[in-house]
Amino acid sequence: MAMASKNKFLTYRGGMFLLLALLIVSLICGFIIHHYSVVRQLAISEHKDEGTLYIIIGVAIIATIIAVVLSMRLNRNLRNLNKIVEAMENGADIESMPEFPRDELGDISRNIIDLYRRLRHASTEIERQHSRAMHEQQEKLRIKRQLTNNINHELKTPVAAIQGYLETIINNEDMTNEERKSFIEKSYAHSQRLTQLLTDVSTITRMEDGSNRIECQSVDLSAIIHEIRDEVALLPDVKRMRMNIELPEPMMIKGNSSLLMSIFKNLTDNAIAYSGGRDIFIKAWEGENNMYTITVADNGIGIDNDHIGHIFERFYRIDAGRSRKLGGTGLGLSIVKNAVLFHGGDIEVYNRKVGGLEFKFTLPKA
Repeated sequence: MAMASKNKFLTYRGGMFLLLALLIVSLICGFIIHHYSVVRQLAISEHKDEGTLYIIIGVAIIATIIAVVLSMRLNRNLRNLNKIVEAMENGADIESMPEFPRDELGDISRNIIDLYRRLRHASTEIERQHSRAMHEQQEKLRIKRQLTNNINHELKTPVAAIQGYLETIINNEDMTNEERKSFIEKSYAHSQRLTQLLTDVSTITRMEDGSNRIECQSVDLSAIIHEIRDEVALLPDVKRMRMNIELPEPMMIKGNSSLLMSIFKNLTDNAIAYSGGRDIFIKAWEGENNMYTITVADNGIGIDNDHIGHIFERFYRIDAGRSRKLGGTGLGLSIVKNAVLFHGGDIEVYNRKVGGLEFKFTLPKA
């Protein structure tokens, strides 16, 4: 196609040169014939005849030079346009536009180049969006496969434990009541962990796949936090932590009450189970863009900085054995992050200078 286009330009240029040559020759011949005809009719002197002939020849030469200059200029513009057309056909980027005259051909050339650049930019943007959509889709599939594999792995532990305890009870009729009760209690503990795991998985799935069906309304967040404080107060002494709360009253949030409850419930349970501290600090204040800024902190041991960037990942455990022993599912902090993001907020975590871990996030005001 490029060769056909080039041949068209060459044919056009050759035709123009032939037309100009014929025009110049016709003009010269016409002037000469007209001159001798006038001379014969009017009997003009030989001296005046030669002068007129020289004038005619000079005019013809000047006209020829002007025609050649104009044709060279036109030819240069056509060559530039031909190069641009070939670059367009090859899909190349046009870094700089050649200089075109301020005439009809120049205007047409500039319009063609501008149109090509807009089409090129639109095509690049479409390809970029398509590539990003494909990457996001592949990432979602990868996360779902990873979640499925992790769930299968996490389910095996409590199911195998429950099965083992029950088989022991069934196959040993001479067990004492104390032993049988101990095995039943352990089976019950594993069943509770299994129930919590399924609940957490259901919560994450609901946020990811059914976020448009989750009902949002005006929720009093201070009431939710005080409810959690009352639950913590009922824990045994070895688990109980002091709740230090500073909230505006009332503190109305636009969101889903169960997801908001899961945020503070999981952060509180995480501090009780792993921080090693004695106090939990919850503080909130009005921030920018109609958002509340909230911090949940403890005065425990904190965590190594190597783990900070991973604690929101699903099933990520700093100490896997200890987490399972304490009944953790490995999904609590992932639920916290997804719930905050669902409400349009941001969340970050860092070690406090005075000791302990602090979560800082935002939630929208009602």
